[in-house]
Amino acid sequence: MGFKKSTSIKVMPGVTVRVSTTGVSAYAGRTKVAGTSSSSRRPAARTAPQRRAAPVAPPRPTSLPKPGLLAPKEEKALYAYAVSGQTPGLDGLVLQHPVYGHAAAALLGLQQFREGNYEAAALQLRSAIHGPAPIETNPFVLKYLPGFTYDLEIAGGVIVCLPLTGAALTLVLAEALQSLHRGDEAIHYVEQLDPTYPALLSLTELYSDRGDWDEVLRLTDRVPVDSEVTALLAILRSQAHLELGQLVAAKECIKPLTASKKYSENIRFKALVHRSNISLQEKAYGRAVADLEKILAENSQVQGIREAIAEINRARLEADRQKADAAAQKAAEAQRLREDKAAEAQRQREAKAAQAQRAREEKAAAKLAQKATPVIQTGVISLSDDGADNGEIPEASAPDSQAGNTDKIPGFYPDPEGIAPFRYWDGHSWTSRVRMTQ
Repeated sequence: MGFKKSTSIKVMPGVTVRVSTTGVSAYAGRTKVAGTSSSSRRPAARTAPQRRAAPVAPPRPTSLPKPGLLAPKEEKALYAYAVSGQTPGLDGLVLQHPVYGHAAAALLGLQQFREGNYEAAALQLRSAIHGPAPIETNPFVLKYLPGFTYDLEIAGGVIVCLPLTGAALTLVLAEALQSLHRGDEAIHYVEQLDPTYPALLSLTELYSDRGDWDEVLRLTDRVPVDSEVTALLAILRSQAHLELGQLVAAKECIKPLTASKKYSENIRFKALVHRSNISLQEKAYGRAVADLEKILAENSQVQGIREAIAEINRARLEADRQKADAAAQKAAEAQRLREDKAAEAQRQREAKAAQAQRAREEKAAAKLAQKATPVIQTGVISLSDDGADNGEIPEASAPDSQAGNTDKIPGFYPDPEGIAPFRYWDGHSWTSRVRMTQ
């Protein structure tokens, strides 16, 4: 049916889940510190992950048959490779066989994946998945490998123990494609599976690697947190909220994982590391360090935690330094504004004082000019013919007071200042008496 057409999640038959002891260090290595170049977002594709030793079958009960003397040589060769471990490789003729080649492709693909040969693994696993019939119905698998299991690590520390089925091969193929940076192709294969919790975890991790946080939230909607797998789904959902800036929702998703010791140590440690990342987004460095120190309090051997604490402390010192620099810059800017304001006020005062000084100088100059203008006392302008000596103008020339000639007789003479035609000379000085006619 696939994920696109079903909303119910089933339990994959024959699958068991456990959490590895090395998962937390990977999460701690992705701790996001505000102000640094590190990022909590997972890379587009992972480097070669550490895998379990080998896809081996459990000890075969004595009641299981062995190939008989008359069994086909391809059956005997495949048995020697897959069950007894007597041969390190497979004959090419086995892979070409219509029945045994199907089982051989599945086993060889798992072996290549374990060894890190992801391209070759993807080739063989595709051949097994698209075989003539489901791998679990293959006659060789039914006869010789009824209890075959394969340990596959997904989602950073979650190990699922898978039986030899088409769904299991698809999950391994998706991991191989993810390691080859072909996440879209991996998503296409996983979405064809019936919804099971291991498949849901794999698909959610693939969308998380691609940074499609809305799809991560859609896949994990209404998933109850009641197992190790669903606890990892809650952490991935919290990561999506964190990347979308929804910090309160991010904390709510992992609250059940950090509130009690119901879940395994590594699940709780992953949740504490993730909550530390949320605190870093809030720039709450103290809380971020406290969550990591809780991990050390339970298990001081967890790798990457001390390094993450040291990085957070460096980030806190850098943040404090930046805060102090910002405060100093703000104070300097305020001081500059005060100085500019004071300087402007001083310029205005000086301009006002200069203007007042100019006004005073202009006023003083006006007064001085007024004082320098000759003041002629109001006199009587006589238009009559009477005056000294019957008002006749002496025929003698006008007295020259500048030359000291003061012996002229009193009378009207031409006005030396040119104000009136004639001015009266009293024998000593010019008076204010003037005449307009002779």
